[in-house]
Amino acid sequence: MRNREPRPGQVGKYWLSKKPGRAEVNDPWCRTWYESRQTRRISLGTANIHEASLILADWVAQNQRAIKGRPEDVLIDTILLAYWEERGKNLASATTQKYNLRKWHEFWDERTVAEITPSEQRRFRAYLGEGTKAPSTIDRVLSAGRAALNWAAQEHELTVVPRIALIETEQDKQSRPEMGRPVTIPEMARMFDVVRQKHVFAFMMILANTLARSEAIYDLRRKQFDSEHGLLALNPSGRRQTKKYRPIVPVTNALRPWLEAETDQEAFYTAYRGEKIRSIRSAWNQLRADTGIPDLTAYSFRHGVAREMRKRKVPLEEIKLFLGHRPLGSDKTTSIYAPLDPDYCGRARDAIDEIMLEVRNLRKRGNFDDPNQLDEEPKSRTGGNGHLSKQQRDRMIELIDNEVKAPAIAKELGVSLTAVYKARKRAASKR
Repeated sequence: MRNREPRPGQVGKYWLSKKPGRAEVNDPWCRTWYESRQTRRISLGTANIHEASLILADWVAQNQRAIKGRPEDVLIDTILLAYWEERGKNLASATTQKYNLRKWHEFWDERTVAEITPSEQRRFRAYLGEGTKAPSTIDRVLSAGRAALNWAAQEHELTVVPRIALIETEQDKQSRPEMGRPVTIPEMARMFDVVRQKHVFAFMMILANTLARSEAIYDLRRKQFDSEHGLLALNPSGRRQTKKYRPIVPVTNALRPWLEAETDQEAFYTAYRGEKIRSIRSAWNQLRADTGIPDLTAYSFRHGVAREMRKRKVPLEEIKLFLGHRPLGSDKTTSIYAPLDPDYCGRARDAIDEIMLEVRNLRKRGNFDDPNQLDEEPKSRTGGNGHLSKQQRDRMIELIDNEVKAPAIAKELGVSLTAVYKARKRAASKR
């Protein structure tokens, strides 16, 4: 890897500079390169270096692309930029892809595809932190560049694609620990008891009754619910299916009231203050603290409900479909018309209703059938700790003075983390 510092805005053999004698703040930046032993410059028409960098990158992506280019003639940066502009930035994982492609640019700057040799790949993996970072983390970066190179070959911009070796094998992937241990029915009841916000409750209801992945739940709108046929399309119309398949699932009796309560066809079921949410991580962490179950994730619901379905003799094919594991050999026509069969995934639907009935019977408050029982905004359950007894308030102060961690205090006293943080702040102001 070259040690020379890159020039301003450099992309491949082009960089930003100003014409000699015109280097004032208001003078425009130029696209600059070497040709025939001379420095060439063309004005980009802007004195803003950020705008000039974007113009330069766009120009390179549009004008420096080869047709059936040989690896020794094609710059890696050219492939990365073209892939980002035409595909990468339109992916759902665009933010992650941008970060991963930037890592490729940092290491392979000004180098050609032919230089991606096995020995250089080993150096690249070391640069990314092999041995200190998780193999899956490094593989995500490697996969981004591999996707760009394969895309270039498909677009006939590259004649030969080097093999990009990943760290994890298929056996390694299969032996990975689960992303969340399976939840039990009593634990589900405890979590539903703790929820106070409507959009969080809706998220958990959809999760438990459809086994959908979190991203699919965030995207779910009222218009995806077919009330007449009792079906819920987890994949929005017009969205291309990916490896993480989003199926059409039958609606359970437990979930139907929550789906029917929304009348606006464009509304998101888990919207907060009328806006689509991007993550429920903070609310979920609060739930785990409030219930004292720190190791449960959204995947725990998928695994736990799937396990309970299997105990009830639900056919494996139905469970796989709910989990988004598309059956082998299924085609587009089957995917469209199969859900209209009255018996479509009927045993899976009935099993989930049985599970939700058990959860309902274990709950200590409220019911599943009234979406209006909850508020959009979280209500403080502490009110300045006014609902706590004097003994509990004294105990909280004692724990704070002994520097006990907030989650442990919340768990012992049965209060929210917010209440602990506020109490800690009040205690600090009195010192």
